[in-house]
Amino acid sequence: MDPMDPMESSEFEPTADSWAEYAPGWDDDPGARAYSSAAYGSLIEVLATRDYSVAGMSVIDFGCGTGLLAEQLVDEVESIDAVDASPAMLEVLDAKIAARQWTNVHIGRDLPTGSGTHDLVVCSSVCGFLGDYPGTVTRLAELLRPGGLFVQWDWEREDADGDGDGLSRQEITDALTAAGFDGIHVDTAFELPFEGEVMRPLIGIGARPFS
Repeated sequence: MDPMDPMESSEFEPTADSWAEYAPGWDDDPGARAYSSAAYGSLIEVLATRDYSVAGMSVIDFGCGTGLLAEQLVDEVESIDAVDASPAMLEVLDAKIAARQWTNVHIGRDLPTGSGTHDLVVCSSVCGFLGDYPGTVTRLAELLRPGGLFVQWDWEREDADGDGDGLSRQEITDALTAAGFDGIHVDTAFELPFEGEVMRPLIGIGARPFS
């Protein structure tokens, strides 16, 4: 979703599609493209430190938007379930899938059913604006196979009273712990200068235990 102004939503669906006016031109936004490229780079670094590769993975892209992160993964992974609450964003992604003949990307507004079905879950700039962030992380954890990884990017909120956008490092740590993840790590994902500012989101990582 928007790297500078993430979507405010309930658990899976907003009350209105606040992204409708942005969706048609979203792929042309230089900030969105720079952010997604930096997020992808940080993902590859994370996987490498844990002896993982995206090659052949089954992925859930939760909060996929128009698929800027998905388009960087599509040639390497086995499949992507791209999930978003915004019909307008999904419409743009659907057109992209058709134009580029991506046969391994499937879109929807709901999470896949079942459990233990995927190798990787990525959530880019969406978790901080969910109605039930811990509950959603727990549900996403259930969709991972043993050893599967959960990776999120969100703006850091430092206000101890819980005011302001984003999530604190402790909130991310607590949610990933409650979801039962091992190997939890929360840190700055990347530092990317852009138009006089520096994008400096957090990255939260957890692995589903093997037992």
